[in-house]
Parts: sequence; structure tokens; C-alpha cells
Amino acid sequence: PAVSLGNLQLKAAASHATMYPGNKRKKLWREEKERLLKMTLEERRKEYLRDYVALKNIPTWMEDLKSKSESDGENTKDDLQGKKSLSEKVSLYRGDITLLEVDAIVNAGRWLNAL
Repeated sequence: PAVSLGNLQLKAAASHATMYPGNKRKKLWREEKERLLKMTLEERRKEYLRDYVALKNIPTWMEDLKSKSESDGENTKDDLQGKKSLSEKVSLYRGDITLLEVDAIVNAGRWLNAL
């Protein structure tokens, strides 16, 4: 007999719950979190499966403006005085954000749509 999609979903959910009960998944997640927190940065990097982009390699706006002004022979120091604190904290990255060595990536657009 034909089985509806709803029944398949229920059977799959029931089998998943049997194989991975909630408490076991939480316990495994907590164990992995603690294991990772105990590791040094170098130890964690050995476990990466592909290349990564370290945040220290992405220049802040201030660093980027300084390097551009030096290469152009311009002096932008006066232009940056009022913006210094923000320009030393903010960076612009163009590339695959999944390669960034960060703990989380948040889609701000999704949150803005919810408002």
C-alpha cells in the first residue's frame, strides 16, 4: 500500500529519536564543546579539514586606509581622527565567509526580515 509523506516523516522522526535520544545528543555535544575549549588554537587548527582565513590577516579599515594612502603618497591622518575608534574595529572581507576562522556566522538579513 502507498504510504503518505506525513507517515514517512513520522517514521523517520521516530527512528531518529530511537537512534539519537535527546539526552545522548546533548551529552555528546557538551563533551565535544569541552574538548574543543581545552585545546589550544594550534591544536584546533590541526583538526581543520580545509584552508582557513585567520582574522588577524584581514586588515581593519584604518590599516587598509593607511596602506592605500602610503601607496598613493597621500596623508589621510587628518581625515581619520574622528573615526579612529570605529575604523580600528571594523574590517571588510570579500570572499567565502565559511573559510573565516570564527566561532559563528550570523545572517543579519534574516533577523531584519523578522522585525
